[in-house]
Amino acid sequence: MKEHLEELLAQSMLHLQREGVLPSGDEPEIQLERTRSPDHGEFATNLAMVYAKPAGKPPRELAQAIIDRIPRSRQVDHMEIAGPGFINFFLQRCALTGVIKDVLRQGEDYG
Repeated sequence: MKEHLEELLAQSMLHLQREGVLPSGDEPEIQLERTRSPDHGEFATNLAMVYAKPAGKPPRELAQAIIDRIPRSRQVDHMEIAGPGFINFFLQRCALTGVIKDVLRQGEDYG
């Protein structure tokens, strides 16, 4: 699931580069982490805060631009902007079942 969300974020960032919102060049480094609280979804990224300065935009504005360009995914229920510009991902229940299967399959190597 993490890899799927990273790919969605990478596609969004590529769109922003093509539109000139972000400087083109290096492939953006995607940092996506599990959240500590289910109130914040299952995964979160600080991508908008990292790239706000190069984009010349406030982090929350860039976060909205990133969300607006993320391709639709059946695994993602919705996304929210939190705090200074975190993007929180809330997954569909069927996607959570897949995560549980991954944890069981990978055991201690998961994460």
